[in-house]
Amino acid sequence: MGVKFLKPCQQGTLYNKDEVAGFDKETEARLIKQGFAEAHKAPAKSEAPAA
Repeated sequence: MGVKFLKPCQQGTLYNKDEVAGFDKETEARLIKQGFAEAHKAPAKSEAPAA
């Protein structure tokens, strides 16, 4: 899954607002529960070539 940070957070390293990172399920759940992050799902890959 992954999370998108809502505010700066120290989780091994410093993550800033709007950064996206992946962790184990327990860590992601804790960050979401504590209000530091929200669930983030990577966008589907497009098969169209980049312009």
